[in-house]
Amino acid sequence: MKRRFLTLAACAVTALALVGCGRGKGTEAELVASARALLDKQDVRGAVIQLKNALQQNPGSASARLLLGKTLLDSGDPVAALVELTKAQELQVPDEEVVPAIARALLLTGDESKVVSQYAATQLNKPEAQADLRTTLASAYAGQGNVDQARQTAAEALRIQPGYAPAIILQARLDAAGGDLDGALALLDTVLAKEPGHERAGALKGDILWRGKNDPEAALTAFRQVATAHPTSVAALSSIVNILYQQNKLEQARTEFAVLKKTAPNHPETLTFEAQLAYSDKDYKAVRDITSRILKAMPNNLRVLELAGAAEYRMKQYLQAEALFAQAVKVAPKQLLARQMLAQTYLRSAQPAKAVELLQPIIESAQADGGSLALAGEAYLQVGDNKRSEDAFARAVKAAPNSAAVRTSAAVATLLRGGTNAAISELETIASGDDSPRADLALISARLRQKDIPGALKAIDALEKKQPDQPMPLNLRGRVLLLKQDYAGATRAFEAALVKDPAYFPSVASLAAIDLVGGKPDIARQRFEKFLQTQPKSYQAKLAIAELQARTGAPPDEVTKTVREAVKLNPSETGPQLVLIERLLGAKDDKGALAAAQEATAALPNDLQIMDALGRAQMLSGDLQRATSTFTKLSGLQPRNPTYELRLADVYVMSKDYRAAAASLRRALEIRPDLVAAQRGMAMLAVLDKRPQEGIEMARKLQREHPKDATGFTLEGDIESGRKNWDAAATAYRSALQLVKSPEGAIRLHSALLGGGKAADAERMAADWRKEFPKDAAFSYYLGDVALSQNKLALAEANYRAVLEVQPQNALAMNNVAWLMVKQGKPGAVDLAQKAVALASDKAALRDTLATAQEADNLIPQAIESQKRAVALAPKDASLSLHLARLYIKQGDKPRARAELEALEKLGDGFAGQAEVASLLKSL
Repeated sequence: MKRRFLTLAACAVTALALVGCGRGKGTEAELVASARALLDKQDVRGAVIQLKNALQQNPGSASARLLLGKTLLDSGDPVAALVELTKAQELQVPDEEVVPAIARALLLTGDESKVVSQYAATQLNKPEAQADLRTTLASAYAGQGNVDQARQTAAEALRIQPGYAPAIILQARLDAAGGDLDGALALLDTVLAKEPGHERAGALKGDILWRGKNDPEAALTAFRQVATAHPTSVAALSSIVNILYQQNKLEQARTEFAVLKKTAPNHPETLTFEAQLAYSDKDYKAVRDITSRILKAMPNNLRVLELAGAAEYRMKQYLQAEALFAQAVKVAPKQLLARQMLAQTYLRSAQPAKAVELLQPIIESAQADGGSLALAGEAYLQVGDNKRSEDAFARAVKAAPNSAAVRTSAAVATLLRGGTNAAISELETIASGDDSPRADLALISARLRQKDIPGALKAIDALEKKQPDQPMPLNLRGRVLLLKQDYAGATRAFEAALVKDPAYFPSVASLAAIDLVGGKPDIARQRFEKFLQTQPKSYQAKLAIAELQARTGAPPDEVTKTVREAVKLNPSETGPQLVLIERLLGAKDDKGALAAAQEATAALPNDLQIMDALGRAQMLSGDLQRATSTFTKLSGLQPRNPTYELRLADVYVMSKDYRAAAASLRRALEIRPDLVAAQRGMAMLAVLDKRPQEGIEMARKLQREHPKDATGFTLEGDIESGRKNWDAAATAYRSALQLVKSPEGAIRLHSALLGGGKAADAERMAADWRKEFPKDAAFSYYLGDVALSQNKLALAEANYRAVLEVQPQNALAMNNVAWLMVKQGKPGAVDLAQKAVALASDKAALRDTLATAQEADNLIPQAIESQKRAVALAPKDASLSLHLARLYIKQGDKPRARAELEALEKLGDGFAGQAEVASLLKSL
């Protein structure tokens, strides 16, 4: 602090006599000189500021432009450097001074082909400049995989300038890449003997000792020697950080990183390591932000592409991950990690055929590695080729017999093929000798599939010993104890997990679930609210509160509001956005869903799930053209995923373009020939195209191919119902119901029996069903609708009340009971209708019922207010306005009644109630 004070004081005293103490003052020449002085002191940022000040005074200063370009290049900003160096060349700076730097800038941006095409034949007059250029050219050849040409060009550089260190260093790099590590180190020592502090030679020596010789301590010594000679050497500082990080000396690594960040905060190496630290902290969004900055300047940086792709993969943004890994494979086709990560991304995004194709060159080699073979085994398993899958896993285990990850993958594949006992035995062996939890988790899952609770708990014991400080094993224990209905033991386990990590949400959610089972929803909600106090950004807790509100009968608007709050907490999270869109779609608020989907798309433009939700919202809101465009785009992005072809078929059916719908369904079947949904779609298309018999044949084919699946029988029943072949429909529905006992199936069968005039059979069937499933609210509601259609008001009311016994907060059933009470002259309808409105305040029909009940009780002013709100909610429903006009007439408010009726009269034939409108107008 004292030294800084004296320096500032000296500047103040001599400000009139000297130029340069304060930056930005002086002539162009003085500013350039000041920049050179600052560079000698390794103050790169200060030098850049002075040079930019000089260029503000004189944009045509060739010397300032050249020095700025070289400074930016040396500081790790090749893109900005290229701009300045190109301008310097345009200002007639001699090629000997600027061309070598331009070539190096191009090389650092990853544009090897441009270096070769532009400078392979270039000859410079100065030997050192020519040697510099030939060395860069040799590096470009090496980057393209042309090692022989690289060696030849580096040798040319040394002939031009004997002892030229950069060329020797490149030769050493090529030797190391070829496996001659000792030869490479010997070459580097010749450079270091002449210049012990040579930065690039020392850094490469450290790199070879570290990555090639696997001697991190010797490498650290080499890098520290470089850092001593060059305190601002990013290569040395970043390597020191990397080694310490890999040695798990995290505190030392972070200390050294602080030095690196202070020295070169915006250098790509600094940013890359900052992204690596963020990745280790599981802050994947920070990784995305940092890597995107680097990739703008260096779009072909392999390491950054892999890191960025891994972050997107972790966030389940498979489309972005796929693009990044694909670019990495393009940049370095022989890079194993990028190829494996791309294959894994294909597997997670339902594109196993692409994974097989990508891995083919590796797995066909006799030297294929275990990791690639294991991925191939998984890919073959997904495409249904069990034989090749088994072969690939067998080769994987042989290639990497000591790899726990490979052996675990093979064991899990065996489990999926039905080899339970052998696979479990293998997983137990792997888990006992591996520090990783992967085999333990697979073993726990396998035990649970066997319903072996003691075995699962024993496996959790082993996992807990491996991870004594982690909440996950305790959370797993709680979940398994819940399966035993040991709520006390499960509660203790979940609470113990939260002691390990109070921010571990899965345990909070599980405790809340226990509260709900115990009939304590208020306590469950308090848990989530308390969690939000310490974790205010937890969208999971907000969504849990919304789900709790929905389950306990909160008004739909209140639930939706809570979901919107979850979205606001983190708009870049897919989960809350999807919950909001799906909720609005489920509520038939298609326009609201479309608006939500559009906002989600703006926040997550490349998220496949959001794009799918957008397409469905477009389709349901009637924007079929945009829906077609969205699903076509999705199909192009994931050509091996049949889902989007099914979506397109739905859109085409809505457009009545049955030929296009059939084409989409055929494409879906080409992708997955046994896809039931596509087969069902083809059958329904046949019916729509007036070919019902073909539809029946397709349905029966489905029954033969999937005899334990109810879909084929249900489909046959639907087609026969459409033809009013009620007996045949009932027979098919009975077969479906024997396979799957569902409310929908029961409703279909009952409806077919009624349609065929078999009321007694329908009544017996309904009685049997209600006896077997007394809490089936959906079937009771359906029976209420049937009774209502038959004008059996008392029976309809009884059925709707049966719904309320099971679902006391069912607003629609409550509304129907209130309406039926009015029609039957029963008291108490107003109270019930008000409760229904409170539960679903956004439903116009419920407010209309409330107005009807109030009218029956002669509460006309209240009825008018209720009806006005109903009209406001559904202004296009003319029947609501007609009811409001009647209420105005009852109140004696003829002007308002006339206004409503005249507005209805203008609708003309568009409103079927014109006769009543005319009669009422006449009476006024």
